[in-house]
Amino acid sequence: MKRIGFYIALPFIYSISYLPFSILYLISDFLYMIVYYGIGYRKSVVRQNLQRSFPEKSTEELLKIEKDFYRYIVDFFLEMLKCVTISQAELKKRWSIQNDAILDELLAEKRNIIVTAGHFGNHELANLALSFLIKYRVKAVYRPLNNKYFDDFFKNFRERYGSIMISMANASKEIAQPENFNYAFFLVNDQSPPPERSYWTTFLNQETGFFTGIDRFARQYDMPVVYMCIDRYARGKYKVNVELITKTPNALPEGELLEIHARKLERDIKANPSIWFWSHKRWKYTKVNGEIVPVSYKK
Repeated sequence: MKRIGFYIALPFIYSISYLPFSILYLISDFLYMIVYYGIGYRKSVVRQNLQRSFPEKSTEELLKIEKDFYRYIVDFFLEMLKCVTISQAELKKRWSIQNDAILDELLAEKRNIIVTAGHFGNHELANLALSFLIKYRVKAVYRPLNNKYFDDFFKNFRERYGSIMISMANASKEIAQPENFNYAFFLVNDQSPPPERSYWTTFLNQETGFFTGIDRFARQYDMPVVYMCIDRYARGKYKVNVELITKTPNALPEGELLEIHARKLERDIKANPSIWFWSHKRWKYTKVNGEIVPVSYKK
């Protein structure tokens, strides 16, 4: 059944992917009405996340963020399908980078680096664009799909401009792999981790756990850590902003890397809240009086 579903979906994927962006966004405007007003995809999750993250905002302000998020998430989905066939020339028209001199300096020192980011902005398009926006070879950690046919398909288009996709299960092995090139090891760190093995901090007004891989890998392999913000400044237009966190991870207290990552991501979300994944059940667990407790997502 998984194979049949894949081959049924394939013509739809390509028919959407070959459309120009102007037509994609017309379709997106129509689909937004269906997704938001008709289906109401995970609307209760989005509302709960927004209310708990921004208790200081009015009902009207939260509703605006909510609607802007749904407009964005439909754009995101169609832009992801566009990734299947998009050319480098088209990507170059839509992407720019700031502060990349930081990366050039680290590359001149022949140092592999860890790049930390969040699900903020279109990371699927970014994966393709970064292949020519930066001089490092991109190694990106991802979560494989359950359907092997879709997983292979998405992995292939993500790698077509030179990025190397690494499953989460192989991250520890791959980061230790010697290469004849310098690489940037990308870890997106804003999903819900196993609570007992998390770094805990206050994030968006809530006690929040973070995966610890950034801190652990940086210390073990003495790798500089860079934060990247993928910001959308217009529809279909993105810019990457680069910030150095540290060149000497072992000089920082344990957990400080994760704290800095959390603060930078929180800053970016507050500045442009509609382009973060509010539909994700990010807070499956929280802490109350130091104890880990499950969070109920109301329907």
